[in-house]
Amino acid sequence: MTKTKLSIKLGQLISSLSLALDISENRYFGHSRRTAYIAYSIAVEMGLSEKEIIDIYYGALIHDIGMAGQMAEYTVKEIHFDNKLKKEHCELGGDIVSKLPLDREVIKYITYHHEEWNGDGVFGLKKDEIPLPAQIIHISDYFELFFLRKLEKSEGNPDIDTIKKWLDSSRDKNFKGELCDVLLSIMEKEKFWLDLKFKNIRQVLDLIEPGKNTCINMYGLKKISEAFSIIIDSKSPFTYRHSQGISNLTRKFAIYLGYSPRMIEKLEIAANLHDLGKLTVPNDILEKPGKLTKDEFRIIKSHPYYTKLILKQVEGLEDIAEWAGNHHEKLNGKGYPEKLNYETLTREDQIIALADIYQALTEDRPYRKGMEANRAIDIMLNMADNHYISKELLLDFKQLVFSM
Repeated sequence: MTKTKLSIKLGQLISSLSLALDISENRYFGHSRRTAYIAYSIAVEMGLSEKEIIDIYYGALIHDIGMAGQMAEYTVKEIHFDNKLKKEHCELGGDIVSKLPLDREVIKYITYHHEEWNGDGVFGLKKDEIPLPAQIIHISDYFELFFLRKLEKSEGNPDIDTIKKWLDSSRDKNFKGELCDVLLSIMEKEKFWLDLKFKNIRQVLDLIEPGKNTCINMYGLKKISEAFSIIIDSKSPFTYRHSQGISNLTRKFAIYLGYSPRMIEKLEIAANLHDLGKLTVPNDILEKPGKLTKDEFRIIKSHPYYTKLILKQVEGLEDIAEWAGNHHEKLNGKGYPEKLNYETLTREDQIIALADIYQALTEDRPYRKGMEANRAIDIMLNMADNHYISKELLLDFKQLVFSM
């Protein structure tokens, strides 16, 4: 049977990856999705073109992409109130977005989404020097983060008069006056507030998603997976190039085993994203030099769960999500987080797992130096003898390692 070409909905993928950013350490759950809804609503109210609305929507979903990875040690408020950190996060965000298969204009929207209308922003742009979509993301971001959340914590019902006072104090200072008026206009609709509720926002975005038919192919998906592998690996100096190393091993092993070019690409993508869930793990646990407590180990063990949860939200990524999320499962049922075993684990699951184990053993960690290849393979052979991993597959992997 001829397999169809891979085609993934870009909006669905960006939305799922925005969830990965929002559940990262020191982040606010749902922030990116709600910011995207607010920005979309403003853009529609202003009658912008379909292309502008799509780009604003995508840009808002990943506007904080520069806060992940190496910036994870700082809280959202620390970054928003420190100009040095704010500029660094904007520059980093623009750099990461430049590696994604999005319109080049989105790079500007991410880079300049903290510019102030009066020129007091970190890059000194003022008024209409700031791209309008960046202005829209800016007001949406601040409204969701510093006003909407406070409102929900206090009375739970929108106080339009209080919001007007806030916007009046920000008018033609932080935000363009026209954007303040548009935001006030859409706030008059009860639907706006209902859509923003945490229990509704995901379903709402599924309904209103602009550019629903925009899809990416294998090349585009791989570019996104590579960009996110950099974010994941940069979270800690001790995991630098970890995902990329596993991706390289996986590719070489898949070629050695005779997989088709299409399957090799899919396995590489799974390897790039296998630790996506580690964005939820605090750095002080990832970098702890001593033994982890039970609670700390429980947190570590949750990361493949989140990897699979995030990727499973994208139609067409079901098999990649399984391979990526099963890299800590064991044939004898003693892995995590699902206690899968030889009856359910696939060869592809094992390929990612073997590459992960070998890479982890041979790279430096806070508590030890990386092992030599011989020592790492010996440990893995012992694991195979105890039915943790496939001995047959490991012997092939051993041949590959010693031929490199």
